[in-house]
Amino acid sequence: MIFYFTGTGNSLFAAKRLLSEGEKLINIAEAMANNEYDYTVQDDEKVGFVFPVYFYTLPSIVADFITNLKIKNADYVYAVITCGGSIIQAGSVLKKFLAPQNLKLEYVTSLLMPDNSMLFYQIPPVSKAGKRLSAAEKQLAKIKKSILENEKSEIGNLTFMSDLLGAGYKLCRKTSKYYADEKCISCGLCEKICPQNVIEIKDGKPQWTKAICSKCSACINRCPKNAIQYGKGTVKRNRYVNPELGDGTK
Repeated sequence: MIFYFTGTGNSLFAAKRLLSEGEKLINIAEAMANNEYDYTVQDDEKVGFVFPVYFYTLPSIVADFITNLKIKNADYVYAVITCGGSIIQAGSVLKKFLAPQNLKLEYVTSLLMPDNSMLFYQIPPVSKAGKRLSAAEKQLAKIKKSILENEKSEIGNLTFMSDLLGAGYKLCRKTSKYYADEKCISCGLCEKICPQNVIEIKDGKPQWTKAICSKCSACINRCPKNAIQYGKGTVKRNRYVNPELGDGTK
């Protein structure tokens, strides 16, 4: 059983490769939309979490999901956290969130993937993503082997750095800077793929109807016309979407 969250497809890419025959792949955003929080693990089945790191902590949607999660019979819990650089203490943060649910995190590892954090800086062009994806394929094969062998990893305790970065994440979750420019063709894709249903098409243009979101960047990265912006800084920045991600996948 693998729970995953993805904005631009990297974590879905990873989750699919970690999936074993007969295992369930569960989209966290869809599970939350359907109010599905109760699960029973079969004998010898493992429980995995695959998601990207945001501000070196958990995406808010992942944290909210785990807070309500109830899993029975979970003996081995692991996490693969995708990133463009490092996850710092994200594994320790996850361990903290899982503990009240009586879930012990046994194994956590980072997975370097193409960067999609274009909200904050210029990211490499898509043409340079191939090498990272190829390296990730090889790394995922090793990670899957470790998981199948019930490998355990050392997961440190939290420090003040985690609280500091978490506070920074909260401040940056505001949606007020999002807008659609004149290139918008009113296709509605951004509304369809938003994992938290923050976007609504009104008068042919997307409107961000909630004050905050998880900042997954799906709307801005996956817009087919690069019409969605976040302030003035994103106008000339590259976008990134995992090549395996279909337009209808959240």
